[in-house]
Amino acid sequence: MDLLVVPVPLFNEENAVEAYMFQYSKGNDLLSAAKEGIHFDGAMHSPLLSMLRVVGLDALTMGKPIFVPVSKLMLMTELDKVCNEPPDKIIFLIDGNVKGDAMNVSNIRRLKERGYRFGICRINNIVAYIHILELCDFMFYDQRIFGDPKQVTLRTQVAERFSHMSYVYTNINSMEIFQSARKNYKGLFEGSFYRMPFSEGDNKVSPLQVNMINLLNKVRAENFDFDAVAKVIQRDPALTISLLRMVNTGNMGRRNEIKTISGAVVMLGQEEVRKWITAAAANKLGSEKPNEITKLSLIRARFAEALAIKFGLYADAQSLFLMGIFSVLDAMLEMSMEDALKLVLVSDDIREALVLHRGKFGDVYNFMIHYESANWSAVSRMLILYDLTTESIYEAYVEALCWYRDMLSDDVQEGEEAQEGEEAAGEETSDD
Repeated sequence: MDLLVVPVPLFNEENAVEAYMFQYSKGNDLLSAAKEGIHFDGAMHSPLLSMLRVVGLDALTMGKPIFVPVSKLMLMTELDKVCNEPPDKIIFLIDGNVKGDAMNVSNIRRLKERGYRFGICRINNIVAYIHILELCDFMFYDQRIFGDPKQVTLRTQVAERFSHMSYVYTNINSMEIFQSARKNYKGLFEGSFYRMPFSEGDNKVSPLQVNMINLLNKVRAENFDFDAVAKVIQRDPALTISLLRMVNTGNMGRRNEIKTISGAVVMLGQEEVRKWITAAAANKLGSEKPNEITKLSLIRARFAEALAIKFGLYADAQSLFLMGIFSVLDAMLEMSMEDALKLVLVSDDIREALVLHRGKFGDVYNFMIHYESANWSAVSRMLILYDLTTESIYEAYVEALCWYRDMLSDDVQEGEEAQEGEEAAGEETSDD
């Protein structure tokens, strides 16, 4: 698919994800002879709905609703027949190109009657949109132009005339701005704030985080001690069940299952143990942060690993996976990236990429950040530089999303089994 797309999280006032929105580019911005409008106004069908149909909402949003941009031409089609997701999971997003004429209003009302909701963005007055605003459920405001007199007037008029409306505030790009915005406004918030540490230098690492960092450092050492790693793993029921299931699943050709932690670690091998522990550590280190932080670290890891061959770094795929995991370590530990990396064993190449955004892995890191931030002009330049196609990048990113979805499904099952194991152990103790 000739599409670059990323699902962007929308947070509520409690810093929890409530929905997502698609940000995307059709093709390479720098190679397009005629740049497409933001909502594909020249197209009658939605490539985003096509992507949803193929990939599924679970892979993109873990089942949460998503805002899907549509054009005035798309509104003329039977979007409800194209979309195979429940209406309560899809919020169609229109912009100022969709004026309040009779045909547009009729098409929106038809979809509303089928249970779909609507959001609207990029308008600077309400006169031409009154009848559409009556049907919309969400209004988008860009935080960067809050002080613009026209925007102040618009917000006041919308609040007075459309009391049913909810709001989405975009480009909240620091935790300080988010803290201020959620005190003054009610609604959903979008921006890079959630992946940044709120304050630097004064925070202590919790005991749980210390344990996981110690485990990470054990497996990062060359020719690490299997028994020492096994002793740490067996203290955590969820890690134990995850390890045994993974080894036994890949051990179908053998007569006996692996039943001990030491045996499982040996059977898995050093490289696979390193990768598994690194992914598990991301879950543990980010346990006190929004779930989106853990999700982001794992998707970055898988995406960076897939980018290895595309950037001529095939032999460094494992290191790039680790770089992706640690790329939000500053947010997980609430300290600067430079200080956070002093606690873990990483190569100079990873450190240089994460702290200075340059070096051997610098381009992969920068590409990854540009992509998830929907900085499509920067992405397009790097596609040309490395002779990459939008289709290959799209496939790599979607695969990373699906990999995370499958991992999350396994984690839920393992967590339930771990809880059952703890309850059974408690019952045996009480019987004794």
